[in-house]
Amino acid sequence: MTSRPIHDLRHALLLVAAMLLLGACMSSPEVRAQQPGSASEHEFRSGLLKRSYRLYVPRSYDENKPMPLLVALHGGLGTGKAMAEVSGFDRLAEARGLIVAYPDGLGRAWNAGSCCGKPMENRIDDVGFMKNLVADVKTKVAIDSRRVYGAGFSNGAMLVHRVACEAPGTFTAIAAVAGGIMVKDCTPAKGTPTLVIQGRDDPRIPWSGGEFEGNYRPSVAEVVSTLGKRNRCSGTETVIVDDGIVTCKKLDGCADGDDVQWCGLKGVGHQWPGGKTLLPGLLGKNTDRFDASQQIVDFFLRYQS
Repeated sequence: MTSRPIHDLRHALLLVAAMLLLGACMSSPEVRAQQPGSASEHEFRSGLLKRSYRLYVPRSYDENKPMPLLVALHGGLGTGKAMAEVSGFDRLAEARGLIVAYPDGLGRAWNAGSCCGKPMENRIDDVGFMKNLVADVKTKVAIDSRRVYGAGFSNGAMLVHRVACEAPGTFTAIAAVAGGIMVKDCTPAKGTPTLVIQGRDDPRIPWSGGEFEGNYRPSVAEVVSTLGKRNRCSGTETVIVDDGIVTCKKLDGCADGDDVQWCGLKGVGHQWPGGKTLLPGLLGKNTDRFDASQQIVDFFLRYQS
C-alpha cells in the first residue's frame, strides 16, 4: 500500500534535484563571469532595447567589501572592448581596487545631445542607459554606491557631460577626454566634480571651439565656464602644472568641494593621452608625458557622495 507513494516521493525528489542542477548549469556562466581577475560580457534590457557591456573585476575583489565602479565610455565607432584596450583601465583596476564597466553604444555611438550619429537621430535614451547600467552591475558585484564614476572619450566624453547635466548623482565625479558639453542647457540642481583633458591640436574637438562636419564643438573655455557656473565656483583659477607641454588648472572656491579641473596638452590630437594611439595620421599625435587614465583615477578616488 505504501510502495507507490514512496516511488512517487523518490521521483519527485529526483525531479527537484534535476531542476536544481539545471538551474545551476544555467546560472554558472554568470557566476564564473564574476570571478576576480576576469572580464566578461553582459546583456540586459534598458527600456525596450537590448544593451551590452564588458565588466572587469579585479583580483582583489571581495563580495563582502563593496568596490568603486568606473564606467568607461568609448568614442564614436568604438566599442567597450576597444575602450578597455585604449585606456588601460583594467591595469588600474588591479592597482587601485576598482571595478570597470565598458558599455557599448548602439551603432558604436552615443546620444550626447547635439551629437552623434544614429543614436542622436533616433533619440536613444543613453542617459537612462547609464542609470540602468549601474543598476545592472550592482546585481552582479558589490558596488560602493557612494563611489560610482563616469569617464569618456570623444563622443563618450560628451555623454558623461550630458549625464552630469541631466541626471546629476548618477556619477559621483566625471572625466571627459576630448569631448565637450553638447546639450543646450546644463543647469542641474547639484554640481559634479569634473576633470577635462584635451589635446591642444585636436582636429575634431578644437581647443578654441568651432565646426566639425557641420556640428559645433564648444571651446574648452566655454566648457569650463559652464562647469564653473554649474559647480558654483569663483571666477578665479589656479595653475596646478605647467611644464611647457602639459598645463593643468582648476577653478577656485567651488561649492561643496565639487572641483573643476582641466588639462591642455601641447601637440596632442584626438587621442587618449598615454594610452593606445589610434590613426595618428588622421587624428593627430599622442604623448607619453601624461597618463590620462592614471590622472582620472587619482581624481575620482578623492570623491564620494
